[in-house]
Amino acid sequence: MIVRAALFGLALLPGVCTAGVPLVEGLTVTTAIAGPAGDYESRKRLAGREGDGWRLRYSASVPGDAGRPRSIDSERLLHDADLLAAHTYRSRFEADTDEDYPGTTALGASVQVLAELKAAGKSRFALVGEDHWMADALAAMPGAQESAIGLAAALMANPGASYKGELARRSAGTLSVLVNGQISSLPVIVAGGRFTAKSGQTLDAELSLLDDANNPITLQWRIGTASLRVVRIDFPVPDNKQLGETLKAKKRVTLPGLFFDFGSAMLKPESAAAVRTIAEAAGEAPGTLTLEGHTDIVGDTAKNLALSRARAESVRAALISINPELAARLSAQGYGATRPQAANTTLEGRAQNRRVELVAQ
Repeated sequence: MIVRAALFGLALLPGVCTAGVPLVEGLTVTTAIAGPAGDYESRKRLAGREGDGWRLRYSASVPGDAGRPRSIDSERLLHDADLLAAHTYRSRFEADTDEDYPGTTALGASVQVLAELKAAGKSRFALVGEDHWMADALAAMPGAQESAIGLAAALMANPGASYKGELARRSAGTLSVLVNGQISSLPVIVAGGRFTAKSGQTLDAELSLLDDANNPITLQWRIGTASLRVVRIDFPVPDNKQLGETLKAKKRVTLPGLFFDFGSAMLKPESAAAVRTIAEAAGEAPGTLTLEGHTDIVGDTAKNLALSRARAESVRAALISINPELAARLSAQGYGATRPQAANTTLEGRAQNRRVELVAQ
């Protein structure tokens, strides 16, 4: 059975969207965690169908030696049966490994776990992580940032440990996430509990699950003072004309589906589909156009300004490589952190500020 969800739905209330994030090829979920030098991001992308499930590609930029980011890449098979009914959430990914762990999920909880939380208020559950980093995340530390960074770096560590227990429903609410470039408030079910390893060690964890009966992605995960947060969700929309229509109506559009490494202006390969869509929209728009690069406020002001300009130039070069006629009427400009569209005090706000916009004159 192929597990799929309806396309992202219409608004139920102003600013609150229905919970339809599709399990389709190209779905990309971006998670961020705060660090002293900026926000480190990881991405999980459905690369395509394989056998009885999906091939998931994982990439991350995490703190390395001397404060330099370290890239981690992995692949995993997600089985349809597990997306439906598994009760083990394996969030840890191993570098340069083709992973296959039947009986586990990787994007969040299974359909059955969410259904049990909504019907009975509880569900048996297991978290697979590495033993000592969970202890570190719970230890008393000077601040949440240090704890969170240790958590993020150790998500890829070996060996693994399973913490078993029960999720209990605590509340419902919304979380702000960029969905295909648009700020959206997504409904969530918040559940948590105490989990125990074979060693007897316990930890408290809390998950905020997308309230989508077909695709309950984990949008936020808390362990002790550490918190991982989904800040972006991108997926292809068939016959997407939204970019062109928004540009025509508002003269400005935040470009979805563009991905860069930490502190880098080089477009990641997973940006290719979005670049084609943007090139089409830009080609159909009349007059002159400008690509505007923006960053969050973390880091050196001059470096942020240079990075924002470099990212806009990188997008411009990619668009011109597809449509050379754009060269004469498409320019690039960087504004650094001077034009935020959200607060820089939260992970989701900073993610919304790290953007490239297409502007019609």
